[in-house]
Amino acid sequence: MSGVPLLQTQQENTSINPVQTNEHRSLYRAALHYDPANDYSTDSSVAIGPMNVVCIHCKALKFKNETSGLCCASGKVKLIKLNSPPEPLRSLVAGSQSSSKHFLENIQAYNSCFHMTSFGATHIIRDNFMPTFKVQGQIYHRAGSLLPVSDAEHTFLQIYFMGDSNLEANQRCFHYINTKKEIVQQLQTKLHKNNELIKLFKTALERMTSDNHKILIRADKTPVGEHSRRFNAPTFDDVAVVIVGENLQSRDIVLHRRSNELQRVSETHRCYDALQYPLLFWQGEDGYHFTIKMISPLTDEETNKMVSSMNFYSYRMMVRENDENHILKCRKLFHRYAVDMYKVSVFVRCQMIPDFSLQRLTSGRIKNIDLIFSTDLVPCAESV
Repeated sequence: MSGVPLLQTQQENTSINPVQTNEHRSLYRAALHYDPANDYSTDSSVAIGPMNVVCIHCKALKFKNETSGLCCASGKVKLIKLNSPPEPLRSLVAGSQSSSKHFLENIQAYNSCFHMTSFGATHIIRDNFMPTFKVQGQIYHRAGSLLPVSDAEHTFLQIYFMGDSNLEANQRCFHYINTKKEIVQQLQTKLHKNNELIKLFKTALERMTSDNHKILIRADKTPVGEHSRRFNAPTFDDVAVVIVGENLQSRDIVLHRRSNELQRVSETHRCYDALQYPLLFWQGEDGYHFTIKMISPLTDEETNKMVSSMNFYSYRMMVRENDENHILKCRKLFHRYAVDMYKVSVFVRCQMIPDFSLQRLTSGRIKNIDLIFSTDLVPCAESV
């Protein structure tokens, strides 16, 4: 696009702050004085260049001025590779089907058809025509029982156990009217076949002989004898147990066979992501948890240092050479996931603050802290 040089036009604008540096002066308050005749793309602070910097450790593609360790902490983070989804999900998100446009426009509704936990926030901001997903305050996921109580309809996870695929699809479409039954049935079949969490819950139901039984899903259990950075379908006894009583830890997920109670799912439970985003993690892959170890970039051996939540999700959201990142193709659903997981990272970082530090922080005796912050202490809206 050709037009009047940006710098010349902005210099003629008397609203420019004289204390601004030369590097940023040309764009000072430019958004308030947008001129379509100006070629903004020629300004050095706008033209960030191509994404052609390749990480030597994980092959992530980055822009020139991005932090070198953003993608994998300079080779210290290496996560399980997520497999490409099966058809028809792969074609739907790739835009290669006639129904892809409809699916991508309503992808959050389709994900909600299949999610196994409810999604809530202190305040979800729904401005007219807003293209971003924005929340304020806390985000929380809640899980119910595997079966509904008497005379109640099936919801969330319970829909998977209705026993009739047609009734199951009808129930999903009833709650989300912008979905098409044909697409729902196809995705439903694939999830029943491929999602390890759904298989686990089915096994649990078979082992529960009464409504007094519960299924406990361990927060950090790693299948014995398997490498922690390789996805393997876990056996039931590796990751869960059917119990009677209260033998549990605070971060474990405990689901009743039949109850009207809801349990909040811990942000640091490894199933947190897959339970809420089955179209992103169609195999039921693990999300962030406390037992993921960093590795040595030289030997590829595990170290005693743990991967942080920020490290984990930064790695997951990168574009890499010769690697198809299914998550990034999911548009609005990816936006929601990014906001959700940013909140998880904030929560985990705040958990690291000792109580006395929180008291000193809130009393104002600690200044210039930018390492850790909390939405409970500083109310703000986060958006992507």
